[in-house]
Amino acid sequence: PGPGPGFPLGADGRGRDLLSRLLVGSRQTLLVGVAATLLGLLGGLILGILAGAFGGAVDAFVMRVVDVLLSIPSLLLAVSIAALASQPSQWTVIIAIAVVQVPVFARLLRGSMLAQRSSDHVLAARALGVKRNAIIFRHMVPNSLGPVIVQSTLVLATSIIDAAALSFLGLGNPDDSRPEWGQMLGQAQKYIQDHPHLAVYPALCIVFVPLGFTLVGGSALAAENVTIGTGVEASFSPVVVAPQNTLFEQPGRPVTPP
Repeated sequence: PGPGPGFPLGADGRGRDLLSRLLVGSRQTLLVGVAATLLGLLGGLILGILAGAFGGAVDAFVMRVVDVLLSIPSLLLAVSIAALASQPSQWTVIIAIAVVQVPVFARLLRGSMLAQRSSDHVLAARALGVKRNAIIFRHMVPNSLGPVIVQSTLVLATSIIDAAALSFLGLGNPDDSRPEWGQMLGQAQKYIQDHPHLAVYPALCIVFVPLGFTLVGGSALAAENVTIGTGVEASFSPVVVAPQNTLFEQPGRPVTPP
């Protein structure tokens, strides 16, 4: 039935309030997206630190694994991993999406750490005899996490869409009492001609919520780029060499321009 007293958005085929199911579905869908993003971030941090800190054969091996994972379409890889489970569940969706997101974080962190290896503070720490582990975890990793954290907000939007897609295909939680947006969209197929609102509202949630996270992530990424650009311009301020005008001036004394 359509909207009515006590049912602002109408009810589904079993007479359950659609608005209530959308709210509960938001909790389930966001839980899957956030959990998958955190697991993917953790796996990407491990691989990125190994590749960026040690380099050489370790870097080559990790990057070849990452290249193989990136060569497969993300949704196809997630569907393949989720289909391997003997019984569909929420955890299979989380693990499948997390595996897909690991190479994204690994490649990004590895690039940031390679840039940190040649930075001045890392070279100074090596010259002072600081141990490798201290250099990696006190100097390189903390200064490399900024772009990765910003990227996680963008990946969260992709995780929500992938979670909805897997639930739509029947690879998510089969329990109808714990609705998800993709599951609701799949169940609305048989009513779509007579009651299209059953499919429209979950579809709008799947579109606009990831769009919101994408806009937030884009703004954070722009702010991060502005901060990095400002720091680079400040660190490379021009320096000129003063000519030797008097006997009391040191030859080649660097001075900053007025």
